[in-house]
Amino acid sequence: MLTGPVARRYAQAVFEIGDEQKTLDAWLADVRLMAEYFTNRQLIFILGEPNIRFERKEAIVRDLLGDKIRPEAMGLALTLVERGLVRLTGRIRDEFEKLYNDARGQAVAQVTSAMPLDDAARASITRQLETMTGKHIIMREQVDRSLLGGVTARVGDTLIDGSVRRRLELLRRQIAQGGDIGGDPLSGFDDVKPLLDLPGSGGVARSLPESQSAAGDASANGAGSGPSDKGGPSGALSLSSQQETSASVNDRASEQSGQRGHNGARHAKRGKGRRR
Repeated sequence: MLTGPVARRYAQAVFEIGDEQKTLDAWLADVRLMAEYFTNRQLIFILGEPNIRFERKEAIVRDLLGDKIRPEAMGLALTLVERGLVRLTGRIRDEFEKLYNDARGQAVAQVTSAMPLDDAARASITRQLETMTGKHIIMREQVDRSLLGGVTARVGDTLIDGSVRRRLELLRRQIAQGGDIGGDPLSGFDDVKPLLDLPGSGGVARSLPESQSAAGDASANGAGSGPSDKGGPSGALSLSSQQETSASVNDRASEQSGQRGHNGARHAKRGKGRRR
């Protein structure tokens, strides 16, 4: 079974009901609470056990959630139990949150920094991401000291990598390709840096592979998380055509390096001719 499309269909159905009845906020709370319970491994096993009668499973679900969610949400919970889809509850929540955020004009940014952000850095990153996306940004922060410095920000399917670690990787590649070992690893690409200049360093934006995107979605969602249903209704960023992927940056670095090598050989020939 293709779990992604199935989860999106359920999320879309729930979203349409909530939108029609003006109960999207209530549905968001209910779906989140359902996911908290239905991602428990022991409960998943019990509710998925074919030898346990549905009536017994229904009693368990009503006992757990009966006074915590609305009757409409209880109907969804029991439908998932009856159809053996309890494992999809977390994905349904994620897809619903994407739809919800898109409808509210907001997006979740998972921001990772080498050190905890102060208020000024937080405000600066939020402001720049809102300018890039045209959406209200809900920031979720985590610390990863292996970045060395700078930050990375993931919004929907787009990763903006402004970490020192990333810049060092670019520098190593330039050196390996015979590029200039001095200066900024992104020197010569001034059209890229202003777009992606998060506090700490410049960065490179690139789209995530679909498999990484799907895996990341399951963990980083809260009051918002990006969407999609055409591939899913999406809160994913659509960046300007001026932005370049890391591959294109490396290609240009290689071309510049080759040009320098060609010019150097030509000057050497001229010098030998003069000495004769």
